[in-house]
Amino acid sequence: MGDYTATTTVSHDVTDAFDYISDPEHLPEYFPRMTEAHEVEAGTVRTTAIVDADQDGTDEKVVSDAWFKVDDSDHSISWGSPGESDYHGTLRLHDGGGSGTRIELSLTTPQDFDGMQQSLDESLAAIASRLDEIAAEKG
Repeated sequence: MGDYTATTTVSHDVTDAFDYISDPEHLPEYFPRMTEAHEVEAGTVRTTAIVDADQDGTDEKVVSDAWFKVDDSDHSISWGSPGESDYHGTLRLHDGGGSGTRIELSLTTPQDFDGMQQSLDESLAAIASRLDEIAAEKG
């Protein structure tokens, strides 16, 4: 089993950051291998990703449905896919007051995957970058 965690701090308001992060349509903007994400019904998101799911050294297109829960009061989202490919994760924002918003991303997979920690770090960097772009667009 693989357990991964990554954290970063951004200088954006926790509510503004959460509004962006909690929209499942934005998932491909910050998960590097995800190419599509759409809510297909309340609490279920269909994702498309390019990953080496079978660990044979070749990336494949994988389409799957995952449960997706948003907790506004806790500023967190959680997701996962039950069954043989059971994985689950949580992305939680913590209001640091004047010191910014801390974002914590954790993921549990049924096995270790090479490059997964780097992918989580890249996801947080993409979130920070996109939040900067959104803030600049607002002026």
